[in-house]
Amino acid sequence: MIMKKMMAYSFAALVIFGIGLTDLHNVSAESTSDVKQEINELKNKQENLNNKKSNLQNKKESTEQKIKANKENQASVNSDIDHINKELNKTRQSIQAKENKIAETTQKLEKLKNRIDELNDKIDNLKEDIEKLKKRIKKREKILKDRLRAIQSNGGNMKYIEVIMGSNSFGDFIRRSSAVNTIMEQDQNIMETQVKEKKQLKAKQTEVENKKKEIESKKTTVENKKASLEDQQQELESLRTQLEEQMNEKEDKLGELKAEQDRLEEYKMSVTEKQQALKDQAAVIAQAKKDAKSKLNQLTSNNHGSGGNGMFIWPANGSFSSGYGPRPAPYGDHLGIDIAASTGTNIKAAASGVVTRSAYSPSYGNVVYVYHPQHNKSTVYAHMSARSVSLGQSVSTGDSLGAVGNTGDSYGSHLHFEVHNGKWSYHGGINPMPFLQ
Repeated sequence: MIMKKMMAYSFAALVIFGIGLTDLHNVSAESTSDVKQEINELKNKQENLNNKKSNLQNKKESTEQKIKANKENQASVNSDIDHINKELNKTRQSIQAKENKIAETTQKLEKLKNRIDELNDKIDNLKEDIEKLKKRIKKREKILKDRLRAIQSNGGNMKYIEVIMGSNSFGDFIRRSSAVNTIMEQDQNIMETQVKEKKQLKAKQTEVENKKKEIESKKTTVENKKASLEDQQQELESLRTQLEEQMNEKEDKLGELKAEQDRLEEYKMSVTEKQQALKDQAAVIAQAKKDAKSKLNQLTSNNHGSGGNGMFIWPANGSFSSGYGPRPAPYGDHLGIDIAASTGTNIKAAASGVVTRSAYSPSYGNVVYVYHPQHNKSTVYAHMSARSVSLGQSVSTGDSLGAVGNTGDSYGSHLHFEVHNGKWSYHGGINPMPFLQ
């Protein structure tokens, strides 16, 4: 933005660099020799303008050649960018595949962890069953031992016969026989249950050991997959870094081209604008020469006139919003004053004079310069929403120059007003306040 301002101000400086209209508007008070001298000065200025126009044309042609070369370079760089885009697509595909692989590995890890948890739960249940079996087996072994001692102490199975043979009646015989059979069946059931539960105990213990081995195997698999997952994540980060570098490379190439193209286009626009300003100024000077020659003829017959000094009127109705002088960084010095007013408020010529610029500037927006020969000062009216005067037009005090606006490098509707000693010059604005009524 600062560069644009400098270019705009430099351009404006060309516009006002030396019209020298003071003598044209106050010629009635000058001598014939002064007017002749002014005509010679105007001729010199016209020659200078022609030289500057030629230089600008050369700069414009040179800039156009550079723009053409830049566009040719763009074709080569675009080929590089196409290659980078292909590499970017490959990298993105690799990243997607790696992310899918990581998600798959993570899912498998979760399944393994769940399986390990299930096995641990089953082991816990088996251990509870084993403890119960051990208690039952231990209790049953005690009963069997007691039965064996009783049989041994009573002479074995013969005691069962004595019990049966000692029956008092047939009914007693049946009862005794049934009781003996029951006792023997119970002993047989106890033995069979004992054998069966011992087998169950051994089977459950074996199952516990097998599940422990399975857990250890799955833990090893989990550790391996964790290591694989970490490697995959590192590869993913590497791919993402590669992608970022490729994107940065692409942005750098595009940025360099765009910056160079913008700079050349802006410079070309500035040169074109200056050419137009010189063309307009040449027309004003040509007219000024005609006017000077006409007034020279009048002076030969009547060499008297009148002149005067006067203060500037306020150029617009509004509130004083910013004064002349330094501003905080990075804005630099404020080379005029600001008058805040609503868009469309009338802007008046501060004094009579001639319009030396009426155009649009990137920094000033719609702007009008007026040279006041009676005071040898120039005034500037910037950021206008509209202009109602044209280059070379004479204006009187209070005539409408346009309307307040917010164009160019502006923040809010206002009039930026400057005063310059003599012609407008870059950074030549002086404090307007002492000259305003």
